[in-house]
Amino acid sequence: MFRAEEEVSYVSSELVAKVREKLVEFLSRVPEVSSREEEKVNYNKVKGGFVGESSVWVPGKIAVVDGGSNIISLNAGFLGIVASLGIVVEENRVVGRVVAEPEIVPSNPEELGLYETLDQIVSVLDKIREAKVFETAINLLKWNPELLIIDGPLIPYGALAKVATELRIEKVALKRYRDAVVGLHRESLKTKTSVIGFVKRPRSKYLRGILGFKDIYDHVILSATLREREYYPNPPMEVPASPEWFHELDIVRLVREVKPKFTFIRMNKSLPPFRVDFGHLTRDYSEILNYLYSTRTRDGIPYVIMKADEEVKITRKLIRELYEDALHSCIVKYFEKGFHTLIPVLPEYGGVW
Repeated sequence: MFRAEEEVSYVSSELVAKVREKLVEFLSRVPEVSSREEEKVNYNKVKGGFVGESSVWVPGKIAVVDGGSNIISLNAGFLGIVASLGIVVEENRVVGRVVAEPEIVPSNPEELGLYETLDQIVSVLDKIREAKVFETAINLLKWNPELLIIDGPLIPYGALAKVATELRIEKVALKRYRDAVVGLHRESLKTKTSVIGFVKRPRSKYLRGILGFKDIYDHVILSATLREREYYPNPPMEVPASPEWFHELDIVRLVREVKPKFTFIRMNKSLPPFRVDFGHLTRDYSEILNYLYSTRTRDGIPYVIMKADEEVKITRKLIRELYEDALHSCIVKYFEKGFHTLIPVLPEYGGVW
């Protein structure tokens, strides 16, 4: 019986030892850097709010939207798949779903060679995925939820302020992303829906001017000051509607109209704080924070957000299985034209048998 060969690593043991040594040395210095920076912080400025445990407001209808993507490297180039899904929840039951049409990137097989590096397709794929999230969120507004949650930032700097590279396909993806973000905020202003973003892995430095530090992310420094159930800033801090932040005048006007705000909340003492972004609100922010905290899971993430994340997760294993199934379903066509026609659509580093 045929047995697959065991994977053998030929990496130099000396190289592995040197890499490990470098990592140990680097990681051992991180706490020292954090400690030096913390000495500069005026902790008296960190006076956070405190979420309650009683009389928690529970939205009658909640909508949550998330996206997922992954990449396969073929001989002909990189192949990406993007998906987005929104769920509508009432009384902890999923009562509706909005499943966006998945997209293949690039959409035309003739363009598989457009992306010369992995970074290029990742950059485009990330923008398309986030654009689909906001496009799906606009569709979810039709369900008239009391609370709409974006799994991610609500005023993403990468969409509203970043300048794209010279790569045409990246510029097109960025414009779509920007239009989707602007579209959601404009549509939400016409509704009675409160819109927020829940950022699980914030990489922001918005508070550095307030707290007096420059080289540490907000959530890291707040881990040393906020206890579970506390949030800061209190009240949430408004995003500056300034040309220094946003280069396009219509974006500045939108930010002035929406008045987006943010705060960091500590859901779990073993994890750093998450960031919550607030857009158009019809409920008080403290009621929303109380609700998020009251529905937190063991990982500190609110249940409805965890549910949406699970339903749209496109793992590397899943996309590989879907790809292999699709390839086998049309493999006869390739063989009819000659085995060589199959080579471009095989994985870059080996077949699928």
